[in-house]
This record gives sequence, structure tokens and C-alpha cells, in this order.
Amino acid sequence: MTTASWIGADLPPIYRDGQEYFLLGHADRLYLVLNRCPHRGGPLKFGVVNGDDEIVCPLHHGVFKIAQLLAQPSTIRLDEQPGAAP
Repeated sequence: MTTASWIGADLPPIYRDGQEYFLLGHADRLYLVLNRCPHRGGPLKFGVVNGDDEIVCPLHHGVFKIAQLLAQPSTIRLDEQPGAAP
């Protein structure tokens, strides 16, 4: 069952290897995506997801397809670990 995409804007910053990420829920999966607009470097974490599965940058209103952001080598898909609590 696919649910609407969402951004974890209210979560504290998430850092990995010195770079800031944000949590993105998409197609019933969770991802860590670089918190940087590909166009001007703005904080995508504070953008909005539109009805076309795109994130709109809050600073310059650039539009980025979620599928393209997920295809970036820096994006991390979070998987459930065996034995983890449901």
C-alpha cells in the first residue's frame, strides 16, 4: 500500500559523514536525503511535497522529483533490521 510522501521537517538534524540529511517517507519506505537543494543549496527539509511527487525548495521554489533525489548516490534507504521491534 503506497502512502503520501512526507518530509520529517520537525525532526532534529541528522548527520552522517559530516553532511546533514533529512528523513523522507516515500512509497512506504524511509530514506535519508541530503538536506541541500541541488540548485542553490537551500534546506530541502523545509520544502513541501507536491501532488506530483516532487519536493519544492522553500528558498527559490525549485522543483525536484523525489525519484531523482532517491537515485542520488548520497541517498540512504533505511531498512528494517531482523529482530527489530515492529
